[in-house]
Amino acid sequence: MLLGIYIPFLLFFLRPYLVFPVARHSESCSVVFESHDGYALFGHDFIKFNVSDYSECALKCMANDTCHSYNLQAKKSRLKYQICELNNQSRISKPGDFKHKQGYIYNGAVPVGLLETLKLNLISFSENYQVRLGHFAANPGKSCKHILESNDSKGDGEYWIDPEGNGNPLKVYCDMKTDGGGWLLTSIFVVDNSTTPPTWTAEPSYRGISKFTNHKMGITISAMKELRRHLSFTQMRFHCSKQQGRTFHVTTAANSSGEAVVQYFSGQTNTQPDSCLSFFRMKDDNSYLARNCTRWGNDGSSNFVGKWGDKGKPSLYHFIAFVATHYHWMTTSSDRLCDDKNDRTFITLSNGDFWKIFVR
Repeated sequence: MLLGIYIPFLLFFLRPYLVFPVARHSESCSVVFESHDGYALFGHDFIKFNVSDYSECALKCMANDTCHSYNLQAKKSRLKYQICELNNQSRISKPGDFKHKQGYIYNGAVPVGLLETLKLNLISFSENYQVRLGHFAANPGKSCKHILESNDSKGDGEYWIDPEGNGNPLKVYCDMKTDGGGWLLTSIFVVDNSTTPPTWTAEPSYRGISKFTNHKMGITISAMKELRRHLSFTQMRFHCSKQQGRTFHVTTAANSSGEAVVQYFSGQTNTQPDSCLSFFRMKDDNSYLARNCTRWGNDGSSNFVGKWGDKGKPSLYHFIAFVATHYHWMTTSSDRLCDDKNDRTFITLSNGDFWKIFVR
């Protein structure tokens, strides 16, 4: 009975965003429609419709007991409709058929009991029945930190944020645990299935951070500057690790020295910041690099100058921190360096080795 009372309200409030708690078969059994931009379920569509908007496709699926998910194709140029494909399976039942497909949005049913529906954080069951912040495009947070401080974190994972507050949110990855949480992932490189890392090009817009699932995502310093203009983040965190080697993991300090690092790597200054006193080591850091800050960097004429970066070559991926001829951070070469170098001290790559940059 309770669910029946709130269905009309929920449909009205959430229909533009394709998130529908709906009763099916009994009051104790309901479904939640999850949404994935740029994906579709292949080989299981049993009927297609031309629809005028998102909610029409969702309602057709909910009205059909055979439908467990649907693919919605974006409107093509000059057409007034979208193609709605109803599927008799879902991402949950056929994970191998769930694949990336540009121009599509997948929406799939996740069956849950009534009480579990309320626990899924779709609804904060308060007087105003507010959607939990950051969990859906319907109600994005300003940043990962904003979501965390609003007590709407569900732990590490995917969230929706709208840094510009202009109604154009994007899905990002948030680290909600490390050092208090609230970290936004802005770069990620993971060695997947091969010890030869793929080539990649830095994203020119901060919105490229939404491509974190491809494991070869990084944004330019100008894009980082754009992001800081909207988010005003005050810290950066650099984390790389090789399974057969060591872990470099540092966070910029909340002081003037740490702020200088943030300004340098977000394109607000060309002055190389001092390394010592500008960061603190995380618990898992066992690098030689972090223990030798006085020997970092190159100022254009000399190595071992106690500075972040390489003079005249500001980059987030090539020698952000290094002790020349000894220990390096690098994600631009095929070798990929994490507290090692490009010669006989090179530590062999393994599946799962990674390089990540976060801001908060």
